[in-house]
Amino acid sequence: MDGSQPPRGKLIRSASMAEDAVSARRLGTMLQTTYCKRHPNAESNVACGRCGDPICPRCMVHAPVGIRCPDCGRSRPTPTFDVTPTFLARGIGAGVAVALVCGVAFAVVSIVAYENLPYNFSRFVAPLLIATLGYLIGTSVSLATNRKRGTKLKLVGGLSTLLGFSIMVFVTGGISLNLFGMVAAAVAFYVAINRF
Repeated sequence: MDGSQPPRGKLIRSASMAEDAVSARRLGTMLQTTYCKRHPNAESNVACGRCGDPICPRCMVHAPVGIRCPDCGRSRPTPTFDVTPTFLARGIGAGVAVALVCGVAFAVVSIVAYENLPYNFSRFVAPLLIATLGYLIGTSVSLATNRKRGTKLKLVGGLSTLLGFSIMVFVTGGISLNLFGMVAAAVAFYVAINRF
């Protein structure tokens, strides 16, 4: 062996000693007492997995990706269910507009069918139109809100359907207010809110 290279055993020992020094530095850093950012008197050896702030057990939020501080671990609603006031206003506008237009139009069609068709056929026209009203209102509110979902939009769809049905009953003079009409109104309500 020439003198330029140390013997193999010494090389392994010196590498091992260097690793030990790095481990000791890390261990020293880990053993330093840190205090929670929110509770200055609470010692903590745990840090947020996202921002690195020290956190105590009272502040820990167990997230799917590890332990987080309350700021980083705050859950946010899925964008589909995050209905902002702008989207809510668009949904209300669409629901009321379709309820008014279709309620009057379907009432006129029901009156014409009632006067011109035999009773066996005419009594099914209004319920069919009422059920269609629920579908149209649900679809229009869904499209106006960019297909968002949530309880608020169910309420908008249901109340808009109730408005459309009330308009039909008022304009027709109660022609659609029978057993078939009530069942159709329930179906329309279900169809309208089921989209959300």
